[in-house]
Amino acid sequence: MRPSARPVLPAPRPDGGGLAYHRRVSAPGLLANRDFRRLWIAQAISLFGDWFTYVAVGTLALSESTGLYGVAAVLVAHTLPRAVLAPFAGRLADRRDRGAILVVGSLLRALVVLVMIALVGDAGSGTAVLAGLVFLRMALSAFTDPAASAALPQLVPTHQLGSANALLGATWSTIFALGVAAGGFVTAFVGPRGALAIDAATFVLAAALFATLPRLRPGERSDASASASMVVTPDFLAAWRRTWRDPALLHVALAKIPVALANGGGWVLLHAVAGQQSAVAVTLGVMHGVRGIGTGVGPLLWARVGRLRGTISGIHLGTAVTLAGVALFSAFDLPALLVVASVLWGLGMGATWVTSTTRLQLLTPNALLGRLAAIDLMAHTCAQCLGGLLGAVVADALLAPAGAGWFGAAGGLLAWGLLVLLVRARARRSSQP
Repeated sequence: MRPSARPVLPAPRPDGGGLAYHRRVSAPGLLANRDFRRLWIAQAISLFGDWFTYVAVGTLALSESTGLYGVAAVLVAHTLPRAVLAPFAGRLADRRDRGAILVVGSLLRALVVLVMIALVGDAGSGTAVLAGLVFLRMALSAFTDPAASAALPQLVPTHQLGSANALLGATWSTIFALGVAAGGFVTAFVGPRGALAIDAATFVLAAALFATLPRLRPGERSDASASASMVVTPDFLAAWRRTWRDPALLHVALAKIPVALANGGGWVLLHAVAGQQSAVAVTLGVMHGVRGIGTGVGPLLWARVGRLRGTISGIHLGTAVTLAGVALFSAFDLPALLVVASVLWGLGMGATWVTSTTRLQLLTPNALLGRLAAIDLMAHTCAQCLGGLLGAVVADALLAPAGAGWFGAAGGLLAWGLLVLLVRARARRSSQP
């Protein structure tokens, strides 16, 4: 059953700060909610399979002669489809049952992975085909991600959104750390086919769990909200115009851009560092796993501090920690410092992701949330692609892999400053009579 409590969410403070109603809830309390528990478990299972292929495809890219451009191309294949299809996905999530989207999307992704197993072997000649199928699989993810984000406020009351997102973020990071580490060993000793088979099975199991959720029709929320007074717009462009007119909403919709730029450049550098080792797949899995630990710790730390939980201050601090972590990773090559840098990098990213997502869900009416989640998705995926591609170009021009990381950190810092100036300018304009 859905929670019966229906607290009212007060409006944001005039200064654009934290939302007044923002209570921390324990994980056991959240997991007592049967519907949220099923959503949580289904997403965890699906993610676990995903990270096996993440390492496998990254290893194949490093084995080719394309250098860091091949690594950047893999990053684009993992992210660009979601950006391209985000407007359509967000609109669909605001028109159709979100649970049905999650079920169908998961089954279609399982089918794509089965095609991967049938067509792609261990030889490098199959890399192009694999990249195309990864592109298609991630295109399907563009539909499931906004649906899952928009469904969350329908399954938990408003005062639990911050804690629910923190738990989901910590789970994502834990599964990421375990999945990439295990995927590294599986890829090294069994090969990509074994990892792909696990991935397909997890999608099927996740679809079965998603099918047990109640109907999640757009416009329904688990409790009342002050955002219900907002005007709901009929299409994606109108949703963007609505966001552009609201400085607070504009900030959270674009808040992930700085960390995504930094992450793109750092991602290319991380693969370059792993490529210099003899056991590439194992090293890649371990390095991603260490970063994943940080992404799990960040949301939990931010959730414990009221001034950071779902607030603008929390977003800014998470962004600063991310940029510092990527810069530190670029500056040193000592193993101990790389570990510290990876944890900081992940800690800031995880905190920024959860904090901005929570604030977006609190500020947005549910009937519009699919399209706002799509705007968020499109913004940060494009930024991550740009950071990876241009980072590879800079690293190649400088003949130094660290150039990719430095580009990501510098680009993220510039984007952060421009975003702050943009929001302030929009706030001044909206306050004028």
